[in-house]
Amino acid sequence: MKTKLIKIGDRHKIATATYDGAGTVTGVHGLAQIGRNEALIDYDVENYEKDITFLMPGNATTTAQVDDRRSRSGMPKEYMSKTANDFKWNFYNQETGEAKAMINKFICNFPQFQKSGYGLYIYSDTKGSGKTLLSCCIANEILKKRDISVKFISVSEYIELTKSGNSDNVRERINSILDAGLLIFDEIGAIEESRDWISNTIFRLVDYRYTHILPTIYTSNIEIDKLKCDERAKDRIFELSYKIHMPEESIRRLRAEKRRSKFIEQII
Repeated sequence: MKTKLIKIGDRHKIATATYDGAGTVTGVHGLAQIGRNEALIDYDVENYEKDITFLMPGNATTTAQVDDRRSRSGMPKEYMSKTANDFKWNFYNQETGEAKAMINKFICNFPQFQKSGYGLYIYSDTKGSGKTLLSCCIANEILKKRDISVKFISVSEYIELTKSGNSDNVRERINSILDAGLLIFDEIGAIEESRDWISNTIFRLVDYRYTHILPTIYTSNIEIDKLKCDERAKDRIFELSYKIHMPEESIRRLRAEKRRSKFIEQII
């Protein structure tokens, strides 16, 4: 079922046993109930002196709920509000049509990907090519449309988390990552050590996501076959990931060059 995002200022048709008309949304209040996602919506309705509140059942998602999920996702703060419009494909000097088309399919048809457990493997050897930003833009687009939990963590942070002890808080955080409706596992290619416990830690995460049919977005600086981890982990990533090879260009440098060129044009 497609989730409806309710925003202040929206105009909705309202039909009840005593009223049939339209109203403008003036307030949105999320309700947490087991197995349900409901919201109380305040409306400014013509010919009524004060706002009227209605229950929006089932597939309503409020902006407050989306913001809350983003804040608890673990995404870098600078990317937490980024969406598809913030990712500038035209910054690249290379053709990006195929990658962009695959990303759009993933966002628009996410329920099908979710059902099958298929995710994405976004890779590029160039630092600053936009891999992490793109993964967060994808997740935020999905959050706007779907009632789903999203988590973000880098491979180095995850390894440190598993080393940090066995307290209730640590176990709870690890479980929230393992069970996330969509997980962004950032910089998986950054694994340099080949110690068995590190390899096993990565395998357990990959295998859990694989076994429970949970889609994952991996970002990396290398191709899957070159990952320094358990062969079983690589096989599972390969089986359930669509590869997106980003242009070998640094968006940071391209942006800097464009800003510099624009500045020169303005002062000449």
